[in-house]
Amino acid sequence: MFGFSLSSTTLATNLPICIYIRTPRHNIYKPYPSHINMETATATQLPPGPKGNLVFRPPVDLRNKTHLFIQWMADNYGDISRAKAGPFSFVFLSKPEAIEHMFLTRDVYVKMNEGSQLKYLLGNGLLTSEGEFWLKQRRLMQPLFHKQRLHGFVQKIADATNTMMHDWEERNMSVPDFYREMNQLTLDIVGRTLLSTDLKGDFAKVNRAMTAVLESVNKKRGRIFRIPAWVPLPSQIRLARSRKVLEETIAEIITNRRNDTRHFDDLLSMLLEVEDADTAERMSDKQLRDEVLTIFIAGHETTANALAFTFYLLAKHPDVKKRMQQEVAQVLNGAELTYELLNKLEYTTMVIKESMRLYPPAWVTVREAAKDDVIDGFQIKQLDKVVVSPYAMQRSKKYWHQPDTFDPERFNAENIKSIPKFAYFPFGGGARLCIGNNFAMMEMQIVMALMCNKFDFTLPVDFEVETQPFITLRPKDGVPLRFVRR
Repeated sequence: MFGFSLSSTTLATNLPICIYIRTPRHNIYKPYPSHINMETATATQLPPGPKGNLVFRPPVDLRNKTHLFIQWMADNYGDISRAKAGPFSFVFLSKPEAIEHMFLTRDVYVKMNEGSQLKYLLGNGLLTSEGEFWLKQRRLMQPLFHKQRLHGFVQKIADATNTMMHDWEERNMSVPDFYREMNQLTLDIVGRTLLSTDLKGDFAKVNRAMTAVLESVNKKRGRIFRIPAWVPLPSQIRLARSRKVLEETIAEIITNRRNDTRHFDDLLSMLLEVEDADTAERMSDKQLRDEVLTIFIAGHETTANALAFTFYLLAKHPDVKKRMQQEVAQVLNGAELTYELLNKLEYTTMVIKESMRLYPPAWVTVREAAKDDVIDGFQIKQLDKVVVSPYAMQRSKKYWHQPDTFDPERFNAENIKSIPKFAYFPFGGGARLCIGNNFAMMEMQIVMALMCNKFDFTLPVDFEVETQPFITLRPKDGVPLRFVRR
């Protein structure tokens, strides 16, 4: 999630503004200078958009099809559009340069109000905190995710994957819902690599609680008028109970670690031992809980979604699956999987990137304008909710050739050069680029290589996945893959 920020003046002055026109070549875009400045001091025009309030006449099911609504806005009103929903005004950005401006102009576009519902669940962890506190926590946690530290996780991820595949064989290859299996696997991986804790026994309890919490938080985010958490409605009571399960699970992990005299080289140990450079104070138990809970949820749920969608796409495209299996067999050639071998899985990596283009788990980002701004000659007003969506941007006909087609070749060494920056951003951008992006890519490479090398898999005839835009994008009814040993 991290990098540096630029003031809006610096951004407008120093970055060349381009627009991209698709040429007949596959996924190639030709840039040429635009005469439209990102900012003009005299702009007073609001972005175009539908008249009236969307609460009364929504063109799309706003609660259950929000990702499709954002696409609809771009198709009907252009790169920058505006709509009113209840008491809030939303601005939708569907232009790479405008998205970059939002991500990099951190003094204008802030997270504070947008994260209120997630804060109820995650507290003041890395995903929800802001300002100097966020920066301090980010600097503390970043070293665990450096590439040189990832080498030590390869075997742990492989062991978790091999254990799950052995369980499938013990169950006569019964895998009713691959999505649920991936949730269990990625939770096990988080436990092994980041917390040095066996979470498999807690999976059913934790999965129920997490699903209930995420569903509840999603419903709250979709409401114009929100009920305070302390109101004792049945739904609020269920949410509080589920949240308590997660908190107690994390508290037990922290307590067990404090009482363990062994040395562990993981994030939890770092969080327990680090001291403030000025005060020599250590993290409070509450802050520890917030950070561990953030890792607990963000570190496994998004990767499980990405794996489920990727295997679904491979099953729908046997030619791509076969080519990927051939690459894995050639690279491994009977050897143990190592970090060095992962770098040779070029086509596998292309498959992952193309899957995350079509089905990005982090499908939307919302910021609030802390003060007035101007983008592409359109006025952005203070308190506007500014929305960017990888799902909508990465399916835009304006920036992608045949955007609904699954084609990993978009990401080969030649074509990837032609993809405009921020036409593809499944891990976010700017200073808050996902801290675990390299870890997640490595995890998916390992799981896919081991599973595709050992098993073949198919889908029931005519099965089509339905997307569900919760806090993350997930397959609504799971993915019913059928596995057989190769």
